[in-house]
Amino acid sequence: MLVVLGMLLPTMTANCSDKKTAEKAENAEATAETTAKKESVINLSAPPFQKFVVVTKSDQGLYKKADTNSPTLMRWDEADCESDFCEIVYQWSDQPEKPGFELSTDIITWEGRVFPVLGEEGDFYKVSVLSKWCDIKSAYIQKASVGDIETAPINADMMEMMEEEVGLKCRVIKEGKYKNIVLIDEYNELEGETLQVGVINDGILAIPVVYCIDSNLIDDQAESIVINDSEDDISLSFNKSVAMATEDGSDTYQLDLKKLSDEQVAKIVDTVTKRKPEYVNFTYQFPAQGPQGFMYLVK
Repeated sequence: MLVVLGMLLPTMTANCSDKKTAEKAENAEATAETTAKKESVINLSAPPFQKFVVVTKSDQGLYKKADTNSPTLMRWDEADCESDFCEIVYQWSDQPEKPGFELSTDIITWEGRVFPVLGEEGDFYKVSVLSKWCDIKSAYIQKASVGDIETAPINADMMEMMEEEVGLKCRVIKEGKYKNIVLIDEYNELEGETLQVGVINDGILAIPVVYCIDSNLIDDQAESIVINDSEDDISLSFNKSVAMATEDGSDTYQLDLKKLSDEQVAKIVDTVTKRKPEYVNFTYQFPAQGPQGFMYLVK
């Protein structure tokens, strides 16, 4: 038996050693992943949206309570507005009419509209309705009016495809300190140009509203980019050395994100991340419909 033990002992010791080495490697990898998440330049908690529903019956009510007899959500448009920036107000049907506004004829719950689910109560889902135009956080919709819809993770390759399909200019940082940081530049003839800074985290694109800054071309500017960081807001100006012609055919230019150096990207990201996020727009990919964003108030 002593001879047999003498033969087995080295093998047993080697197996234990290999096992400990593997465990150490796994622990080190997990620790590194956790550390990387904690040290992310944009560190946001995961949104509460785990389930989504899509409207299957058009023009269904959004209720204040889980009861069809409760007030419904109404949209009011600025009356006699002749500009392209008319004010919109959402309020419950039991609230008094707002002077200077008229009830909108637009459908709020059109077929195909997606809502994030916050909870459920009986025959109703509690859904998020918070948006750029609506400051009401939630409402109830009947389960019979909606169906489930699946999501897919967003990644860097998908963002590049979205650029081609949607027309937004984007750049995803794929390595280093700013890995998974996303820069999106959007030009609109009416609203001007906006640069957005966000992050892809667990397959979701998160962009804090405060990280969306106005940008514009100043042709005679000496420096390629200048960031104006005031107490109220942040803006960015650039010259033609880092610009590209817009795709609308007009003689206008927008920021070309691919021409920015790593140092310029770092300067932009480090500037906006000094601001504490309050509202965050979380974008999810829906294979049946494409990307859609939902607002969330960070606590």
